[in-house]
Amino acid sequence: MPNWLFILVNVGVAAFVGGITNHFAIKMLFHPRKEVTFLGRRLPFTPGLIPKRKEEIAESLGYVVSDYLVTSEGLQEFIRKPAFRGKVEGAINRKLQEWSGSEDSIQELALKVWSAEEWERLKLRAEEAARRLTARGAAAIWQEYRLHEKPLKALIPGWSQETLEGWGEKAADIVLKELGSTLMSAEGQRMLTKMASTLMDKAGGFLGTMAAIFVDEEKMVQKLTPMLIQQLESEQVRGAVADMIARKLAEYGEMPLGELIEQAAGEPGLALISRRLDESLPWSEWLERLGQLRVAAIIGPQMPAIEAVLPGLLDKGLRLLERSIPVAMKAVNLPQLVQEQVQKFPVERLEQVILSVSGREFRAITWLGVLLGGFIGLFQSLLTMLWR
Repeated sequence: MPNWLFILVNVGVAAFVGGITNHFAIKMLFHPRKEVTFLGRRLPFTPGLIPKRKEEIAESLGYVVSDYLVTSEGLQEFIRKPAFRGKVEGAINRKLQEWSGSEDSIQELALKVWSAEEWERLKLRAEEAARRLTARGAAAIWQEYRLHEKPLKALIPGWSQETLEGWGEKAADIVLKELGSTLMSAEGQRMLTKMASTLMDKAGGFLGTMAAIFVDEEKMVQKLTPMLIQQLESEQVRGAVADMIARKLAEYGEMPLGELIEQAAGEPGLALISRRLDESLPWSEWLERLGQLRVAAIIGPQMPAIEAVLPGLLDKGLRLLERSIPVAMKAVNLPQLVQEQVQKFPVERLEQVILSVSGREFRAITWLGVLLGGFIGLFQSLLTMLWR
């Protein structure tokens, strides 16, 4: 065999062996994906390296990502960068400009993000949160200022004996006037007639019998009514009623507010106030009206004020985000999260990802095997020829 052909054959065989060896070595990283058995025994190098050590790789990758790649310090440093702040501020400004000219209502804008069912659930949660906030606010004020212990007179400005007398006189005027009007009405006349008839029935004996025979209840009521009205308009009755009301007010004024409300309403004061607030505040109606408002009508007139306070609010928000990152990272448990995600990742997809990133390098390794094999074949051929 000519020397040149001998050298060419040796170089070709060695290059082929080197290339095919590196090619199969790379393939054996991912293949075979499952264990292969022969005669009941597992064949060596099955499954491939990555499928076999997937759990260990996932665990190591989780710690590498959390300790070196995605760290609290790195994220905080990224948030502090002016470029990041500028991007956030620019995005917020663009969104505000878009909203300030939008013809959509708040509900229409929300339905672009959530479904109708989710929007309704969101409104219900907002209503419940508003009611809880109102109840907590009422409870906080009730407890902080110890309203349940304070007497009524301490809570009403200008409480004095002269004030009580003035209130008593005004209340007496109103009560007596209303009582007189009631007695003069048809219903009042019927009530007086019934009272007179009942009185005569209860009298009994000879006097009761004679009264039932000779006395006409309606005529008696007609004669008694002016006398009753005259007495109601007298200063003596008016003064007595006014004094009684003033004494009762003074008595109530000494009572603690909690005791007074519980005595009047039959339930604890805080419970009554919370229930009344819950019944009187139409949160559902307010939220419905809010949903119908146009976004531009809310944001447009406030744009100058928003733009003025936005930098300060953004700084505070970024600082809050920066401070919350360590807590969030600890709560997320990044190593475990990465480990679980890598374990769920199919080996086929992992191979595609690695080859898409490192496919050129793997091909270079294969051709490097061809080159090294060729050099080894050439070197071996030269040694062989020298020792002939």
